Amino acid sequence: MSHTGESGTDAGAEPETGGTIGEDSGATGRRWRAGAVGGLVAGAAMGVVLHGALGLMPTIGALVGVETVAAGWAVHLFNSAVFGALFVAVFDRTFFDELRADVGGCLSLGVVHSALLGVLTGGLLLPTALAIEGASSLPVPTLPVPGLTASLEFGAVIAVAHLLYGLVLGRMFAAFTLADGGIGWLPIDPVDR
Repeated sequence: MSHTGESGTDAGAEPETGGTIGEDSGATGRRWRAGAVGGLVAGAAMGVVLHGALGLMPTIGALVGVETVAAGWAVHLFNSAVFGALFVAVFDRTFFDELRADVGGCLSLGVVHSALLGVLTGGLLLPTALAIEGASSLPVPTLPVPGLTASLEFGAVIAVAHLLYGLVLGRMFAAFTLADGGIGWLPIDPVDR
């Protein structure tokens, strides 16, 4: 993954921005693409759960003032790709090299990332966006079962959707960045990753 003799710096020094010193820009770019594409694919999977179980896409679109399914998907997929890139920004550090070295470690990092995103988006960003819009509560579509059961169902679906996002993101990142992380049906040559 790295080569020596190009930078003239100490090969053992820890880089400030992640990756490996002397590593070619192709590998770095590949990881950023892996994060963004992985985030997009993971966002699509998560969106199917959110919209299929709760019909949330119009609500997501309403956060930017357009309460439609198409706007919800556009906002959700854009955010998913950005959060996939954020995954690389956070976890592409030498501290996480050992975890990023195999598929299981990448899956673990994806799950941790999505759990943190769930807390950040649900606990800070969503309430802030609602306050800016002047809403007093989350405009959640009515579920078939009212009351406490509906709240539990809503929370469970959101948790499963975030877990799915993390697993897919971690798996896609591994597929694009690890020599032995390929997915059989995904036609990506390890050299092109």
